[in-house]
Amino acid sequence: MEVSHIHLTVRDLEAAVSWFRSVLEVTPGFRDERMAELELGGLGVVLDEGPADSQATIALASNDCDADYARLLDRGADTREPPSDRPWGTRAAYLKGPAAITIEIDQPLSGRSPD
Repeated sequence: MEVSHIHLTVRDLEAAVSWFRSVLEVTPGFRDERMAELELGGLGVVLDEGPADSQATIALASNDCDADYARLLDRGADTREPPSDRPWGTRAAYLKGPAAITIEIDQPLSGRSPD
């Protein structure tokens, strides 16, 4: 079996959808009053409106962490951690996403390219 999608609960669905639209330029493929389905690089992310925010980190593969980080800041994202080389072999940055979601930008070091 393969992962097809994940569900994350957000208290303010409209704000979360707006954030994904304006910062990541991702528009829901399906949307109703209680949920929105997003496609992020082959992974479906379903945002369900609910009483509490799910805490999660969504990692996005990048060929240029610094440029992607700067672009997302320009689109209104707030930083958690600026780009830096990590001991596990990536250059990574972390941004505050909507609700309790963190967005990670992950660039492999040593000439490896993201899938």
